[in-house]
Formats: sequence, C-alpha cells, structure tokens
Amino acid sequence: MDRLVILRVGLGLLLLVSIVSLLPLSIAAQTSRDNRVLGDSGLPLPRFVALSENTANMRRGPGEDYPMLFQYRRLGLPLEVMAEYGQWRQVRDHEGSEGWMHARLLRGGRHVVIRQAANALPLRNGAAAGAGVVALLQSGAIARLKECAEAWCEIETQGYRGWLQRDNLWGVYAFEELD
Repeated sequence: MDRLVILRVGLGLLLLVSIVSLLPLSIAAQTSRDNRVLGDSGLPLPRFVALSENTANMRRGPGEDYPMLFQYRRLGLPLEVMAEYGQWRQVRDHEGSEGWMHARLLRGGRHVVIRQAANALPLRNGAAAGAGVVALLQSGAIARLKECAEAWCEIETQGYRGWLQRDNLWGVYAFEELD
C-alpha cells in the first residue's frame, strides 16, 4: 500500500514537472516582437492608444454596470492599455489614474502629452539640443507622435512640427523606435 502511494505521488510530481517545463514555451508564443505579452486582442500589453471620441467615460470595472470614475473630454488624449477583458481595456492616464474603457472609445493612432515642466519647452527643428526653436510647448499639451529616434521624438501640435526630447513626453516607451 505505501509503495502504491509513493508511486502515485512520484508520477504526480513527474507530471507536474513536465507541465511546468512547458509553460515558458506557451508564454513565449504569446509575446510580441519586443517581448511584451499579447492581450486577447492579439496586441501587445502594455501599449499606448488615444481617445477616439470627444467625450469618454472611465469606469471602475469592465462593463457599463460599473460606476463611472471620470469623464474625459480630450480627443486624442493618450492612454496606456494595461489589460484587456473582452471589449474592455484597463487604462492609465498621464496622471496615473486607472480604470476601464470600452475598446470603441480608443484608437491606435499615437499621441503624447507634454510632461510637467517649470517652463515652456522648446520644440526644435531638428533632433539636437542646439537646433532652432519652432515653438514653445506648455505642460499638458497633446501632440501627434510622428517618429522617435534615440532620445528625440518628432511631434506635431497646433500646426507646429518639430522635435522634443523623449523624456519630456508621456505616451511613448523608452525602447520604442518609431518611424
């Protein structure tokens, strides 16, 4: 009887070790080119999106039955998608507020928010600190993200197009190279 219990426990452990050894293979199959996990939509998590509507509600949970936390009124506002549940996306804004939004309120077009700074930031005509100044940007301004290379990103806002250091932008990851 004791040998039978030991044999069953031994086979159970062998099966458990076999299953655990296969887990990295299944996780690796569900990652993006830059090693981010893929959500149910097949898109990487986390990722940045933008509001596709002038007015959008953020909720406490993934459904219209959950209470509303905020109502955003900024078309193009960038949000970071942290998780997915069906057609709902758990998002975070540039101030750190988190909640859930329906996928129809979001689009993949890339936008950024100018980070908080003591003074207006110079938008430059080239990706260098000594390049000419095209415009001065205030904290909180939203811009369309065009391209990023190393420490600089090209953005467009209110008819002005130029380069700003990546550290001054919320809505783009340090590892991203966009063109």
